[in-house]
Amino acid sequence: MRTVSPTRIVKKARRGLSLAEVMISLAISAMLLTAVAAAFTASSDAIEQNDTFFRASQAARVSMTQILTEIRRANAVQVPGNNKSLSMITHDNKDRTYSYDAGTQTLKLITTDVLTDPDYKLASNCTSATFDADTITDAGGIKHVIRVAVTIIVKVDKNTIRLTGSAAPRKEQTWQ
Repeated sequence: MRTVSPTRIVKKARRGLSLAEVMISLAISAMLLTAVAAAFTASSDAIEQNDTFFRASQAARVSMTQILTEIRRANAVQVPGNNKSLSMITHDNKDRTYSYDAGTQTLKLITTDVLTDPDYKLASNCTSATFDADTITDAGGIKHVIRVAVTIIVKVDKNTIRLTGSAAPRKEQTWQ
């Protein structure tokens, strides 16, 4: 009798990926890399915006502190009618003016006692800066500034901060 041997099924060893598999894996990798790049770009834009806002608000805070300190120590203070500037004679008899320029949205320090000095930019991205003075009139009809309120608004994109403070020139105070 003749013996029948079972047929052998030989599988070919797989040697690599098919073209379709390679294309699918490349498409998935490209989508993942695009998503990572978009997230990185959005993150770096947010960091840049926050940094700009921090720098602008910090400059306004430092300017506010400087202005209020000089008001307290000033020999004389005057706020013109437009409320966009503040003139003073400092404790060491220097003539200074703080002024807000709406066109460039900057707060500036103008030293008028030395004409060759440049104007100093103290804070930028200021959408508003106002100086309001409370005055009293003495018996001789002279107005004296007894308090100055300062408001600075800083805005960078959607971030806004309002800084307010007030100071009284100590030279104008009398004790009874």
